[in-house]
Amino acid sequence: MENRFKTIIVGAGPGGLAAGMFLDEAIILERKKEIGKPVQCAEGLSKRFLDEMNIAPDKRWISATIDLTQIVLPNEKKINIYFPGQNYIIDRVGFEKSLAEKSRAKILMEKRVVDVGKEDGFFRVKTDDGEIFTSKYLIGADGPLSIVRKKIFGEKIRVLPVIQYLVRLEKGIDTSRYLIYFNRGWLGTGYAWIFPKSENTANIGLGSIENKDLNGLLRYFLEKEIKKNYGHYQLLQNKSGIGPWVEGLIKMVKDNAVLVGDAAGLVDPISGGGIGNAMVSGKLAAQGILSEDLSSYQKEIERHLPNELFSAQKILYSLSDEALNEAGDILEKKNGNIFYLKSLPGLLSFLSKPHLRRNFLKFIKLFFIYRKWKSANI
Repeated sequence: MENRFKTIIVGAGPGGLAAGMFLDEAIILERKKEIGKPVQCAEGLSKRFLDEMNIAPDKRWISATIDLTQIVLPNEKKINIYFPGQNYIIDRVGFEKSLAEKSRAKILMEKRVVDVGKEDGFFRVKTDDGEIFTSKYLIGADGPLSIVRKKIFGEKIRVLPVIQYLVRLEKGIDTSRYLIYFNRGWLGTGYAWIFPKSENTANIGLGSIENKDLNGLLRYFLEKEIKKNYGHYQLLQNKSGIGPWVEGLIKMVKDNAVLVGDAAGLVDPISGGGIGNAMVSGKLAAQGILSEDLSSYQKEIERHLPNELFSAQKILYSLSDEALNEAGDILEKKNGNIFYLKSLPGLLSFLSKPHLRRNFLKFIKLFFIYRKWKSANI
């Protein structure tokens, strides 16, 4: 049996569902049994992405509203970055189901795509039950192991495992802040996080490029940090998964095919978040299809996710624990406010520290990239 549509969307995650919100003559093919499951992310989402998608925050799928991001340094000093009311921890299952309710595209579950090709100017998509779908346009929204990227684009991206659990905590947790931990000494190139889901539960996890013993790292983190600050803990749900790790944008448009979200490697180079970028890229892909012109899609993505952020990623992970600790020592007296470093006293304090002085130009570049990004997006 063959089914023809104007657009086939492979994948019903945030990117595919966002595209489906704008496309009538389209079908979404999803291998999973249920929208949103299993959850394999920390569930953080910036309000600016909801604003761009014209989606009103809904208490049915918002677990916590975040005002403060705290970067915990190796010496346990903290850098504070304030975005009052501008970030959320969401219930991803509920959120994705709300996107599915808005979809104009038809959604078919338990349709695993096993082959993708192009014949006579049309894309030909085959599912594991032998059904064939054809279309003029094709959107690859099928995650970091995208078959669309592999078969149509021939692009490769690095995929890294991430370990994470929903954890019940004995002591209460502040539901208005993220905690992100950097420590090359035990974690290497990567970071750990605590994202609150309620007053006594949180998504807790980590990722590291070099260290493959993620279970051992998580046990160390739970015993060293979690038990010390939050008492006894209980692992409730495994939310581990894989994610793309890219050092720059790949090719995302080929003929009438386009990649969105994790399939295109569109995670934030600093935070690792991908839900918002997936939605925006799905919207942009749909707009290109509606206008029958995808030529500007790549440039629009570069505007939303500039290569400067990938430069910031390289700088951040090149800094030693000693340099980070010195920054923490200075900022501790100013309530961790990173913008103290732009003042004359802050600059002089910065230059008084040997490791910071050696990395002066890196910090300056990192600061200006952050300020430019913040002013453009918040």
